[in-house]
Amino acid sequence: MYRVGIIEDEYFAQRVLINLLEKYKQQLQVVHVSSSVDEAKKDIATHAPNFVFLDIEMPGGNGFDVIDCLKTYKSKIIFTTAYEKFAVKAFEASAVDYLLKPILPERLQIAIERIIHQLQTEKEALHYEGLKSNLAANEVQTLTVKYKDSYKIINVTDILYFKAEGAYTCIQTVDATYLQSHKLNFYEGIFQEHSAIIRVHRSWMIHTKHLRTFSKATRSVTIADQQIPVSKTNAKAVFELFR
Repeated sequence: MYRVGIIEDEYFAQRVLINLLEKYKQQLQVVHVSSSVDEAKKDIATHAPNFVFLDIEMPGGNGFDVIDCLKTYKSKIIFTTAYEKFAVKAFEASAVDYLLKPILPERLQIAIERIIHQLQTEKEALHYEGLKSNLAANEVQTLTVKYKDSYKIINVTDILYFKAEGAYTCIQTVDATYLQSHKLNFYEGIFQEHSAIIRVHRSWMIHTKHLRTFSKATRSVTIADQQIPVSKTNAKAVFELFR
């Protein structure tokens, strides 16, 4: 759910925008409606919206006067105005979009889709920055995984195994299963320097801490009642773990 602010001095324009946004209530929550520059600055500091609809002509100044405050909280901007002459200046202020009044529903939809895509892309970037930070350590201690509509940090020691599922990878921990949109090779790259995470098969990686048995006859290991095949090329290395 993304937090949205409306900065608009005209009551009728406020109501029109609120009504138009009702269609997106599963994705967006209007957290404040501000009628002046001073009020907007206070509301932004209180609610830290993900993005705002910002009118340009405002009492006590104009919409450009709240730009610094919005940058502090990394809030994105969709400008709303009846005057096309401000368009160039709006985009110079790093606006995501610029809507002319009266706002058309189909044009609003384009703006919302654009800004949500940008927010999601930045969230993904933060996720990968987390992975890079983990890799900077001598041995990875935690792993960031996608969980429902957000991300979760899990301890590597809690991971039992990784199983390839086509273009996805199933990560099984001691208490949960996480299906991730990366191939197994992606995780092999992350854990290539980890002493306890090893590839045992083209479709499996395991955490050796959780190994229970190794069968030469079936060439497989057991982790938490899960029988896992071991490839012929990896069998000797796995067997050495039990010596």
